[in-house]
Amino acid sequence: MKYDDRYIVELSRAAIFDDTPFVPEEDVNWEYIYNKSIEQNITGLLFTAVSKLSNEYKPDKELYAKWQKKMLETIAVTSRQYNEFLKISKVFWDKKIKAEVLKGGFIRRLYPVPELRTMGDFDLLVCAEDFEKIKTIFANENYKIERDSFGIICSKRNLTWEVFTTVQEEFRINTNKYDKIFFEELIFKDNICTVSPSVFLLHLIIHTGKHYIGSGAGIRNLCDISCFIKEYKNDIDFEFVKNACKEQGFFEIYQYIFCAVKTFYYDDCITVENENIQDNLELFVEYFLANGIYGKRDNVLITQVAKPDDDSITGYRKILFPSVKILRDRYSYLKKFPILLPIAWIHRLMRAIFKRKYSFFSMVKGLNSANNFSKERLDKLKKLGIKIEK
Repeated sequence: MKYDDRYIVELSRAAIFDDTPFVPEEDVNWEYIYNKSIEQNITGLLFTAVSKLSNEYKPDKELYAKWQKKMLETIAVTSRQYNEFLKISKVFWDKKIKAEVLKGGFIRRLYPVPELRTMGDFDLLVCAEDFEKIKTIFANENYKIERDSFGIICSKRNLTWEVFTTVQEEFRINTNKYDKIFFEELIFKDNICTVSPSVFLLHLIIHTGKHYIGSGAGIRNLCDISCFIKEYKNDIDFEFVKNACKEQGFFEIYQYIFCAVKTFYYDDCITVENENIQDNLELFVEYFLANGIYGKRDNVLITQVAKPDDDSITGYRKILFPSVKILRDRYSYLKKFPILLPIAWIHRLMRAIFKRKYSFFSMVKGLNSANNFSKERLDKLKKLGIKIEK
């Protein structure tokens, strides 16, 4: 891991724990760090750490002022988002609807400045019997509602909610078991409902692992997990988390994440003894910084190369014409009627061109990039010893 990337990790550690970062031992490329922070959507967060450095180590005045402005913009945006989140959450609370808040919607409160934990969307897990009520609530608040494979996506202006009735998208093995577990022990606080600390941490790891193995996961995921472990370490059943990660096929990810947290963020984390993990830890963390929050988001095709299908098939073939296994969760009709795969290919192409507002030209232009990224990704995961579901 090059020094600039290592210093980004240090700045993020200092930011989430309200600490002063260590003084850089080498000259750092502040322009690179600033641009990478934008890519990772942690620009405002990192500024809080940068601002604690003495003047001789800070970026030049022009970049520092631009960075400060970005922080204020971040606070303004996330404040508006969270006010809307609280309004909707109170409606759920008043109507006695158990809408479990996952990921950033809950974990933001653990950051020294909650508004600096940026949000892509709010994730809710709800009981199937409350699903129609929730759709009505969002409709009454003038949200646009779209059907998703496992629930609905509700959007208004720059705010999006993803509402699910199952954890199947991430818990592929024994899904029914985990659908029940997620509703067994709940936490109710400030009009917000969420799952027990053990289950919350498990979800953070599985969610991070899914994206890491897919198109990539950003460093903010490690920040979230580190904050959560520090806050709830005495309430977490780490044995349950470990066994569940093994069951779901994310044990290597589990080991790497805990080693990364202990090495770079929070020393009081549990220890994982694995020589291969320790040897490749920097490569593991470096990959978090390689491709943005959730991989190459500018390439609409990239997430479709999430798994190897058949090594005898070219990368271009996999991108343009993915298998049923890759597409069945996005287009649920393939589960019952795999023969409709050609329809799904057309559906996906139309969605990319029209709904996502990508031109056919831009898609074609991105094919080579997507194919190259897929090869690089598979090579890195192989070196890390992380298995990918076939």
